[in-house]
Amino acid sequence: MFTITVLSGCFLAAISCRIKKVKAPMVTDLIWYIHLVFLFFSALCLLLLISGYGFKGIYTERVFFTFYAGSGILLYGLTQQDTSGKYAYLCLFFGFPFLLMFGLLLPPLRILTVVLGLGLLSDGNTERYPIDDDFSLQAKTVEVLNRVPDYSLVEDKYFLFEKITSNVVSPASRLQALKMEKTGNDSLRLQLRLMGDAGKMGSRIDTTISLHQ
Repeated sequence: MFTITVLSGCFLAAISCRIKKVKAPMVTDLIWYIHLVFLFFSALCLLLLISGYGFKGIYTERVFFTFYAGSGILLYGLTQQDTSGKYAYLCLFFGFPFLLMFGLLLPPLRILTVVLGLGLLSDGNTERYPIDDDFSLQAKTVEVLNRVPDYSLVEDKYFLFEKITSNVVSPASRLQALKMEKTGNDSLRLQLRLMGDAGKMGSRIDTTISLHQ
């Protein structure tokens, strides 16, 4: 809900500024500086994600991306219409919701639009199960897209960063119980009990994963 709430607030504020024809050069300049700061961190997040790393924290990257997009939407409402590249750049932020609405109206693009919209706007549900001071197991679920969590191994790295190894285990249904036990300095035994259908016992997974991927 965080992403949708922030972007919706920025979108409504931009519309209000447009209707009232607000002119606030100092505020606009300040938001431009904020926008460029979040642009830098968003680009850094993308580079880290490509290499399998990220900033510490479950939603840190999403916060950077959200405020980058939100500040762009606000700037569209505060910037006078012209034909410059800067204005065209800001139109991309404000026009994104309309692109999603247009995609929903076209049957061939409807499924792709729903998946794209949920992937970008839904915060999902993420839980972390600590293993020790340096490692934790992360379970992430985005409703509708994947009802079964994706399990990743998270390792603390370099003070502000962490390394994320995706899909260390792939259960076929939701988790009912989890037990973790280190079997050495570089390995972890995972025991998962999964939920079964109504009236049926869930399956079990007993596996060992390396802590240094």
